[in-house]
Amino acid sequence: MSLHGIIFIFFYRWRSALLWRAFFTTAVVAIVLRALIDVCLSGKCGLFGKGGLIMYDVTSSNVAYHIVDVPSVLLLGMIGGLLGSLYNFFLEKVLRVYNLINE
Repeated sequence: MSLHGIIFIFFYRWRSALLWRAFFTTAVVAIVLRALIDVCLSGKCGLFGKGGLIMYDVTSSNVAYHIVDVPSVLLLGMIGGLLGSLYNFFLEKVLRVYNLINE
């Protein structure tokens, strides 16, 4: 079991059902990660997987970036920031109404 799962269980007061859920989740993650590593070792990941599944070592390809790419990246960053802010704003409003209803 991962350290994160153990800390999660201790934080939530060591309930038996939670222990089994954390154990099952950790087991599923370990199996899926092992399968992905096997796929990448067989060479089906393209440039990903040459330095490992987690360390995306894609230095074998030369990628050239131009100054023309900067505005589109900045625009995507601003859109993502605005959408994240809107999500947090509406989530706070929904949770405030939820708390008022359930008092």
